[in-house]
Amino acid sequence: MKIMISFLLVAALSSCVPKQVDVPPVTQNTPVAVANARDLASVRFDRVGFKIRRGTVIGSYEPSVLGLTGCVNVSTNIFWNQGRVLSRDVEFSDIFFTTLQDANFNVVGDPNLMFANATDRKPEAEFLVGGQIEDIKLNVCEVMDFWTGFSNGTQRGKGSVSIRWQVFSNFERKVVYETMTEGLAEITESVAGGEILIIQEAFASATDNLIPKQEFVDLLKDYKPTLADVKSLDKTEIRFERMPESDSKISENIDDTRLAVVSVDSGRGGHGSGFFVTNSLILTNHHVVGEAEFVRVNLLTGRKIIGNVLRSHPVRDIALIQVEPTAIIPLPIREKPLNVAEEVYAIGSPLEKDLSGTVTKGIVSKFQLNDRGLEDIQADVDIQGGNSGGPLLDANGNVVGISYAGIGVLQLSAGVNFFIPIHDGLKRLNVTPMKKIPNS
Repeated sequence: MKIMISFLLVAALSSCVPKQVDVPPVTQNTPVAVANARDLASVRFDRVGFKIRRGTVIGSYEPSVLGLTGCVNVSTNIFWNQGRVLSRDVEFSDIFFTTLQDANFNVVGDPNLMFANATDRKPEAEFLVGGQIEDIKLNVCEVMDFWTGFSNGTQRGKGSVSIRWQVFSNFERKVVYETMTEGLAEITESVAGGEILIIQEAFASATDNLIPKQEFVDLLKDYKPTLADVKSLDKTEIRFERMPESDSKISENIDDTRLAVVSVDSGRGGHGSGFFVTNSLILTNHHVVGEAEFVRVNLLTGRKIIGNVLRSHPVRDIALIQVEPTAIIPLPIREKPLNVAEEVYAIGSPLEKDLSGTVTKGIVSKFQLNDRGLEDIQADVDIQGGNSGGPLLDANGNVVGISYAGIGVLQLSAGVNFFIPIHDGLKRLNVTPMKKIPNS
């Protein structure tokens, strides 16, 4: 456990009188019985923190007492020498995962998977759990080599930790539960790095004491379908109230229309476009977000916000992103299909993000099936790399399609560009725009 090795400092101050550190008793509580892991929302351990002031005495060594204890006299204390630490540690993750899995909790994020992002992405955890260790008490025996009378380099002993736990809702984007637990551990077989092992085992004990917390279990049990279910294309339909269709020329509302179009950082050094269909839901291409869980969304105003990829359909190349509610006026969605030769407009961020909000104009050339058997809108409206995921609009500024591909010559548009019909894209995501019901 490389990250922990430097966390403990045994100060060789022989002139100092060591302070006795007492390890308090800790009650081990009985876990709440979980009959079926799928009855609970999924959780994943995110990180461990140490909130202990540098130089704090966290332990003491057992005295030798004429060698009868089998311990070497160490005339100093054990000090914390790292200040506040926040890290993602594989060994603590492994302890948390194993402990909750053994208790039949719905825990994901197995640290033993070498390619976790690819193989353990589904189901995505509804909740992230973090543990902050705020107190450590150790009582350690530096084991004596009876042939030499000196230390043999191993330790045994006992210790306790106090942990402040926080549970973070991936959907609500906030901490929804906080509690404290204690853990106690004792190792009777001496090992090298015994102080570290005691802390790890005490962490496991404190994790065991998180499981019996009824409030924690109730949070997972009473969790209403949100993030995990909306990611399921087959199980849950997403409905939203769509904006009324516009019957004004696009030029009359072009400022609000452009504000509803964003650029999306792909996380691979590139970018694409997207657009608001509600004040918190954005449509874009699957190839723009890739396998990312979170993406950065850049508004035309210059503001940057974080978006959570709720759903993605690789074959139709469409994705749905959720962001915090904004004051952006969403784009209206047209109900009727397009006609050949109808005037259309594309808005997006061609080539560079600095060109976000660029508007181009053309006509519908034809409708045709692509190599996956899906119907595309073909139009000569100019789009470039970076336009992907942006809206295709009719002459009144209503969304009719989504930019996704084109044929170019020397990286220039050849006027043969392809767009996803908006209603087909929404259908693939199991997203339904509903007409707003007028006030009676």
